[in-house]
Amino acid sequence: MVFAEMPEAEGRDLSIERRQLPAGSRIECFTYRGDADVLADACREADAVLTDYVPFDRAVLGRLARCQIISVAATGWDCVDVAAAAARDIRVAAVGEYCTDEVADHTLALMLACERGLRAYDRQVQGAHDWRWNEVRGLRRLSGLTLGIIGFGRIGQAVCRRALGFGLAVLAADPRVDEASVRSHGAEPAALDDLLERSDIVTLHCNLDAGSRGLLDRRAFAKMRRKPLLVNVARGALIVEADLAEALDRGRLRGAALDVLAEDSPDLGHHPLIGRDDVLLTPHVAFYSETALEDLRRISAANITAFLDGRPDAVFRLIPVPAGTP
Repeated sequence: MVFAEMPEAEGRDLSIERRQLPAGSRIECFTYRGDADVLADACREADAVLTDYVPFDRAVLGRLARCQIISVAATGWDCVDVAAAAARDIRVAAVGEYCTDEVADHTLALMLACERGLRAYDRQVQGAHDWRWNEVRGLRRLSGLTLGIIGFGRIGQAVCRRALGFGLAVLAADPRVDEASVRSHGAEPAALDDLLERSDIVTLHCNLDAGSRGLLDRRAFAKMRRKPLLVNVARGALIVEADLAEALDRGRLRGAALDVLAEDSPDLGHHPLIGRDDVLLTPHVAFYSETALEDLRRISAANITAFLDGRPDAVFRLIPVPAGTP
């Protein structure tokens, strides 16, 4: 069994995972540093792989001789080519839900920090020792603004509940959720383009797949007539970052608050969104609380044990094999 992890997770405590895995398992750790060949070699003889965001593409999967399951310690599984895995009789599991409240809370925290000018006020007081209320201008009253939620699953719905409490009107775009369900949560169903045109704030809560990669690009930003604040706590690759930087430069957006970037280990020294006053960044922490982290680690490891024990129904979220897989 191999724990395949990104460099920022190297050396982390694995005691919770080890307690959930089959007794007597031989466990090896591998830190991925961008070399797919080394990754394939490290996992070649593993019966199971537990990973966070390490990419398992068709080439890597084709070299796994014994693997039966790849368990992703996240709610998304875009790091694994599920079709290619299924063709090798490798199943993919994810953690269906463990941090809904944390991500929804973080979404509102980012939104409020931007809309209330907290970064600017903090710099004013802490740096300039200036205690004047009117140095920061242009703040908006949240009540009466329109929030557009792209992706209306558990997290999108939790964000909606919180937003309604602030007096925001809510639009929701999600082709997988029927209109009656959207309305039952107090939101108005909307097509994506309509949402982009009408929203004062846009927040992303959808999965990353082939159809959603680069969802917000130059064309999408051009539709944002109300110059919204953009919030992303989902996946960085939903946004074309160069197009976002251009849209900010052109004044098409009020600003951006991002918990994720396109790369999971970004080069912060040479990134187009670093160092901007109109961009608030957090390092992929929306999921985090001690309780959520413990649930994540426990469930992702328990998924491996359940599957290897022949109990696939006990896996928290076993990703369906794509239609047409041989």
